[in-house]
Amino acid sequence: MNPGSRNSWAGWPSSNQIAPWLVLRSIVEGEADVETGFVCNVTLIDGIMRSVVRDHLMDCHEQPWSAEQCLLAAATQISNRWNFDAQLVNVELELSPYLKYSHDSKDPTMLTLTQQFEFSAAHRLHCDTYSEEKNRDMFGKCNNLNGHGHNYVVDVSLRRDVQDEGANGRVIALHELEATVKQRVIDRLDHKHLNLDVDYFSQVNPTVENIAIVIWQWLDGQLGKADLVAVRVYETPKTWAEYRGP
Repeated sequence: MNPGSRNSWAGWPSSNQIAPWLVLRSIVEGEADVETGFVCNVTLIDGIMRSVVRDHLMDCHEQPWSAEQCLLAAATQISNRWNFDAQLVNVELELSPYLKYSHDSKDPTMLTLTQQFEFSAAHRLHCDTYSEEKNRDMFGKCNNLNGHGHNYVVDVSLRRDVQDEGANGRVIALHELEATVKQRVIDRLDHKHLNLDVDYFSQVNPTVENIAIVIWQWLDGQLGKADLVAVRVYETPKTWAEYRGP
């Protein structure tokens, strides 16, 4: 662990030469076999994944890799050993429940990073052009005069060719991503009444869809050379909206 490193945003440490929780996942697609019903035999996929971890990733402590280097090495080896009719679409590496990297087999040096953040806020769903009765019919309890609250969860996804000049093999430095999201998003929304405290929502209904849109607007172009791919906002574990740009 770098002696100068500190816990990242919200007290969730970003992995830095130590990772007690890792998940390597492959995603495949294809036609289901007429007889077996399999797209691909999971046992065979599992064998490849285990062999790649055993033969190529277990020794990475001898020369510490970044998450991007680890994922590229794993994806390359999995692809080299892949001899099934089903297509290998993505290989993902999760460093924690809140941070993952994804490799697209169609673009071998392009990686996607997704990190999760959270904030708590109150809002009231209301349209000034509607009557009071129509607002109650449309929004129900969410039209409560004094508002109501949610613990929002936000997934921010970035994409970059990690072999581009100046990338240094990374999508973005995690501390830069976390600082930018904190300054431009969390500090504006956390523990606020969106209708009353956030200028954007003085004229815009603060639905989960509109929250995703404004977070995109605040982050787009602010993340170095990485491209913003998607902003997903969970209002509840079952209700979320995702925005991928205009």
